[in-house]
Amino acid sequence: MENEISNKKKKQSVKLMMNTDWFFEEPIDSEHKQYKLLGYFQKMNEKLDKFMIYPMFIELSLHLANVTSLIKDNRLMYTNKKFKSKDDELLISDLKFKNIPTLSPEQEEEYKKTLTYSAPKIYDYFNITKSLWTVVYDDTFVVPKKNKDNFSLRCGFMYYKQKSTGTIYVWEFKTELADKKGTDYITRTNLIYEGDKSSLTIPKILSNFSVWNFENRTKLPVFEVTSKVDYPIEETLLPIFKRKVLSYINQSILLENYAKEQNDVNQ
Repeated sequence: MENEISNKKKKQSVKLMMNTDWFFEEPIDSEHKQYKLLGYFQKMNEKLDKFMIYPMFIELSLHLANVTSLIKDNRLMYTNKKFKSKDDELLISDLKFKNIPTLSPEQEEEYKKTLTYSAPKIYDYFNITKSLWTVVYDDTFVVPKKNKDNFSLRCGFMYYKQKSTGTIYVWEFKTELADKKGTDYITRTNLIYEGDKSSLTIPKILSNFSVWNFENRTKLPVFEVTSKVDYPIEETLLPIFKRKVLSYINQSILLENYAKEQNDVNQ
């Protein structure tokens, strides 16, 4: 049903609109590169005008880091990561570097012109996107509704009701280490229900449509997520909901551990 449609969507790969090696694609001509960059920004504008923030925010972060690397170290930054969703995390371990290709004196001059022109433009667009992200972040709210003492399980459910349509969206989520060596956590989600609530209660939706094999499912935290504005879900709301839930869980665990440490000290 609805979750089957969601799973099909999640299998679609997400590609960058412009690779970081665009500087060195033929022809290496500064005027041609300016037109290419302006075309890229035009596509970006079409998304941002609709408040579709992801994956543009991640892509612009990569391009900004790349021009910084080119200016400081004369090295190209890139990634071979296959993005599985519009807000798939780009980790430090996903970043790779290589020397720029050998250029003729004429090509090097054109490349430097392009770099000088593009760096501030990319920086400006990154800040524009970050500002939009901040607006949405401030418009969204996360409220724990059930099993508030079990955040340490780092998995659970969250639900959202779209104001304009009344559609209910329910996700199961789990936070896990980004990699075995790291300390950063990422949140993975799976849309298990999308539709009219009808006679279904949230507990019934959780018990009937959950896909992941959670232990003690009835003890998992449940969050209600809301937004002042009906922003795009997949490209904007869901990525920010995920980050807010993760932040809420991490802060709660830190406070709980701190309280335990203080209690041990006082005993």
